[in-house]
Amino acid sequence: MTEAQREVYLVIDEWWKRYGFGPSIDDVMLQLNTRGRGSVNRKMWSLVALGICKGVRGRSRSIRPSYLRVRDIL
Repeated sequence: MTEAQREVYLVIDEWWKRYGFGPSIDDVMLQLNTRGRGSVNRKMWSLVALGICKGVRGRSRSIRPSYLRVRDIL
């Protein structure tokens, strides 16, 4: 995992702990003080490809750390 991916993962993890649902791309952008939606999106989905996070394409706020289970959320 690169340092940039680690920063995105920490935002996703903290967001879940605080709010109970995943952050949007814009939320991650605001937390990291970046302006590139595409780069944040690539980093988020590269975490899914690595198996660190899970998500459903086409569903907003679906990304979550892989250690969370759906039954833990409900």
